[in-house]
Amino acid sequence: MATTGERIKKARLRAGMTQTELADRVGLKFSAISKYENGKVVNLKRETIAALAEALNVRPSYLMCADEEDLASTTNPDEDIILLSRAAKKMSPEDRKKLIDMARLMFDEAFDDK
Repeated sequence: MATTGERIKKARLRAGMTQTELADRVGLKFSAISKYENGKVVNLKRETIAALAEALNVRPSYLMCADEEDLASTTNPDEDIILLSRAAKKMSPEDRKKLIDMARLMFDEAFDDK
């Protein structure tokens, strides 16, 4: 079974955030997030768990290992769009254009029959 730290890291990576970005979102220092993820701090306050869960768009029970739910089933349905947008911002202009062109093609095909 995964630890709280492992689940925080998994959710953070899935959200496309760095430890610094997550820390900024929840009002903590980078070093705190690093310690949580590495298991150096295991008794997190309820408020901290709640803030992390909100920032990572997961249930607090997921982070606390109180359930066995897969991370994918605990996230917002729009998360893939958010992740795609974050990834696009990090792409080269050429790769971003390819992605946009592909999305336009897929969109056009999806609505051709309607």
